[in-house]
Amino acid sequence: MRICIIGKFPPIQGGVAVRTYWLAHDLAARGHEVHVVTNAKEAVPPFRVHMRRSDWKRCQGNYDGPAGSGSVTVRWTDPVDRSQHYIPLASPFVSKLAGIAIKLHGKQPLDVIYSHYLEPYGIAAHLAAGATRVPHVVRMAGSDAGRLWLHPQLEALYDCVLRSAATLIAGGNIAGRATGRGVDPSRIAEGGRSALPEELFCPQGPKLDFVALRSEVELESPELADAFWGKFSGGLPFFGIYGKLGESKGSFALLEALARLKAEGLKAGVVAMSHGWPDLEQRFRARAEELRVTDRLLQIPFLPHWRVPEFLRSCLAVCCLEQDFPITFHSPMLAREVLTCGQCLVGSTEVIRKIPDYLRLPDGYGCVGIPDVQDVDALAARLAAIVRDPEPLASLAARGRTFAAALQAEADTERTVEEILRKAAKRARKNARRQKASPAEMDPTEKHELLTAAESAIAAGDEGLRPAAAAIRMEIAIAEAELPISGQGSAAGRDLFFRLRASRWGMVDGELAWLYPRRDPNLRIVSVDVAELQSKGRRARKPDFRNFAVFARTDGEQSRERLMLSEVAVSALRLCEGARSVQEIAGLLAAENATLDPAEALRLVEELFVAGLLWLHDESSASTPRALELASSHHAEQVENR
Repeated sequence: MRICIIGKFPPIQGGVAVRTYWLAHDLAARGHEVHVVTNAKEAVPPFRVHMRRSDWKRCQGNYDGPAGSGSVTVRWTDPVDRSQHYIPLASPFVSKLAGIAIKLHGKQPLDVIYSHYLEPYGIAAHLAAGATRVPHVVRMAGSDAGRLWLHPQLEALYDCVLRSAATLIAGGNIAGRATGRGVDPSRIAEGGRSALPEELFCPQGPKLDFVALRSEVELESPELADAFWGKFSGGLPFFGIYGKLGESKGSFALLEALARLKAEGLKAGVVAMSHGWPDLEQRFRARAEELRVTDRLLQIPFLPHWRVPEFLRSCLAVCCLEQDFPITFHSPMLAREVLTCGQCLVGSTEVIRKIPDYLRLPDGYGCVGIPDVQDVDALAARLAAIVRDPEPLASLAARGRTFAAALQAEADTERTVEEILRKAAKRARKNARRQKASPAEMDPTEKHELLTAAESAIAAGDEGLRPAAAAIRMEIAIAEAELPISGQGSAAGRDLFFRLRASRWGMVDGELAWLYPRRDPNLRIVSVDVAELQSKGRRARKPDFRNFAVFARTDGEQSRERLMLSEVAVSALRLCEGARSVQEIAGLLAAENATLDPAEALRLVEELFVAGLLWLHDESSASTPRALELASSHHAEQVENR
């Protein structure tokens, strides 16, 4: 395909520019001819990225591969000069972007136009698509969907752009609002999950040399010289933070915490690849001077995404402290970048909970979670613990890296967007498909009615319905187990993310054996004979996995993922009552199962913990008020067999 992408691009800082860059090059590697139309060269500090000559060369490229020859060609808008003057003066971004795309089509027809971020890119793409009759695939991000789209002078035009597009890539709240504004639901498509380039985001590789970076900037980006600020030279271990500055980004809370560390005599600094609007930047620097931490702080310019791993590898740990961000569906990639690069993540729980499947990354095991970033005493205490006792860092970073690798394996954005563009190029329109409701989608009354009908048919001699009846009975049992617990209070204080309750800030490999596991108080086990789900002629030996783990809800708690468990896993859960250590439980399991050695039993208990079925306490926590509170809820901790 011949694809025109109109959007943010390096040297513009931020997640949209990053996603556009990697999408363009991935499409080219798949054999497509990609033309990027962008105003990125018109970006100015503080949101301009430092680019070396080699970085500029990376913007474009040619690819030869199994899918054929592909290429990325970037067409930049010209900076404002006298030939573009008009009153009141502003760069005519929309006109220039649309004009370049229209001229491109005139030279050789385009198959599809793709835009990411509405202002000015989606508007320009809408104009170009209308002029050329080329289908337009539009995508929004965070601030354009959550702020600009709500502006009374912008929303009518944005609605028109979205309704006119061949496809809107959106999900969740954005898709819902678009439907309400008249967008045909059949033309809304999910965009998939983004992947990171693993050859760059990995633990091995160069670290950032601040002296060399300063020389680079002076030589190749002198307009960014002011982006260097602070007296810290990097001679001490330091925490990193990157992205835009702001109260909701935790920038000022981190300064306060840094002052606490310095007052306690701890040798640590902060390097911030962070900047903001001039008034905000001035406030940040003034506050650092008031706190007398300029000797522990260094601000550096934004770097292109492919150099971010150099910065991450240089840090003791990396902070992602966004909290109370006004655009709730904003989902930054920073936390995943830290994890994929094999660094320890210190994240606000707001950020961490936006990571897919985050409960497999509990606090103290795979990352460090900060419940309230503005609680500076608590934030400083967590950072101080890391500085005083850095040994767990490697273990947490390795587990975080393993977790991130699993997310990487599921990433599909580039393939998904390619297919969306292909369909749009063929002027395809998605038809809403009505699917027959499955038992899981029915309400309880419908399920029982369906089961009654199936059992009546079986009684009349229809043996072929036995597997279906068994499936309905299983679904009913699971649904009943997931009902809210009667008499159970609020879930406050039982945050599953903080299920490692130990005195040390992080768990080092090997320490698991000495901890005391306790079943999650909301856990329910539904025993199922999987063989009943098979037709009589196809029944094989008894499957190893015969039980579903489900969770009853408490106030304010959503249902969690259902898990299939083996009999030995259920045996392990029954032993996890808080009175035995993991090592003791592993020994008992190995004694009961001849094919299971103690090391495998230890791994099994760890898997149950990571899956969210267990809480872990150390010996001292067994007598804390919180542990006593958990122990008093014995009625809610019983594992039920149904």
